[in-house]
Amino acid sequence: MPRCRGGLSVTENCVPACLACNGHKSDADAFDWYRRQRFYDPRRAMAIRAWMDGDLRLAIRLLQWATPEPAAATQSSDLPQRPAMTLQAA
Repeated sequence: MPRCRGGLSVTENCVPACLACNGHKSDADAFDWYRRQRFYDPRRAMAIRAWMDGDLRLAIRLLQWATPEPAAATQSSDLPQRPAMTLQAA
């Protein structure tokens, strides 16, 4: 909840965002703002919500699902391979 609407200045209420994105978000709810962005991904939104609800295991599974594997056509041996992404709960 934005501070202007009674939200607290605590870690649980902070949204990690660059200065420009934070300025555009202004006093909007983080999820409402995120849904309007061109980089919005509903799968990532579900992962963020799971993480915020404390279900880290589900959040990790959703992030793995939201991260597409390289297409088979780009798996040529002459192309550099994308390193495997590993996720772990802190």
